[in-house]
Amino acid sequence: MITGFNTDVEHSGVVYHVQTEDKGLDSPLILSLVYSGGAILASKRSPYNDLIVEGFDEAILAERLQRQHRLICAAIQAGRIEDLKRMTQRSAATRAPRPIISEERPQVSPTQPEISQAQPPVDAQSLPEAHPTDTTGFPHTEAAQDALHLDLLEERELRSGEYVTLRVRVSHGPMGSKVAVHDAPVTVKVLGTTFKPVISSATTDRDGVALVFVSIPKFNAGRAALLIRVEMDGREAELRRIIHSA
Repeated sequence: MITGFNTDVEHSGVVYHVQTEDKGLDSPLILSLVYSGGAILASKRSPYNDLIVEGFDEAILAERLQRQHRLICAAIQAGRIEDLKRMTQRSAATRAPRPIISEERPQVSPTQPEISQAQPPVDAQSLPEAHPTDTTGFPHTEAAQDALHLDLLEERELRSGEYVTLRVRVSHGPMGSKVAVHDAPVTVKVLGTTFKPVISSATTDRDGVALVFVSIPKFNAGRAALLIRVEMDGREAELRRIIHSA
C-alpha cells in the first residue's frame, strides 16, 4: 500500500476535499472520494489487477494514483462537479448485480487515462490534417440510414499539458433525426510524435453522452492529435481534433 493524496479544491466559493488512496494488494483498487461538508459527493474506482498480473511495480501504481488525483482536482477546478456525480452514478449502476444474459454486450466503465507502454510515439504522417474531421463506417448515401454519429458537445482549443473533460454524444440514424445510443463504448486516444499514446475510455449514458477525462502530455515540438472513436455492432464513427503545442 502506498501513500495517498488529500487536497482541498475551491470552486465558486465551495471548498471540496479530494482524497485518493491505494486500497492495497488484498483489494487492488485506487479510490478517489470527493467530499463537501462531510458528505461524499462523488467517487472514482480504478482497479489495478493488471499490475499484479504483469508483475507489481510500485512506481507505476504511484504514477496512476497521482494522475487520477490530479484529474479529479482538475475536473472540480473546471466546474465539473455535476459531471463527477453522474460518472459516480453510472459506475455504481455498472457494479450493481444484474441477470446474466448470454447475448449481453460487455460493459465498458469510465477509466482514467493510461499510457500504453507497448506503443512508441506516432509517426507524423499518421496524424490528421490541421482541421476537424469526422468519419463513419458507412458512405453518405441512403444506405447509411443507421450509421453511427459522434458529436463533441463542447468544442474548444486543445493544448499541451491540459487536463480536459470531454462530453461526447453517440447517435445513429439519418442526419435529420438522429437517435441517442446508450451503453456505447467510446475510446479517446491522444497521439503525438514525441510521446507515447494516452488512452481513455467511457460508456454513454441513456442520453447517449459519454464523459471522458483526458490527460494531454506536455510537448513543445512535433505534432499531436485527439482521436475519438466508437465501434458498435459492426458500425463505427470517428472524430479527430488537433492538439496545439505549449
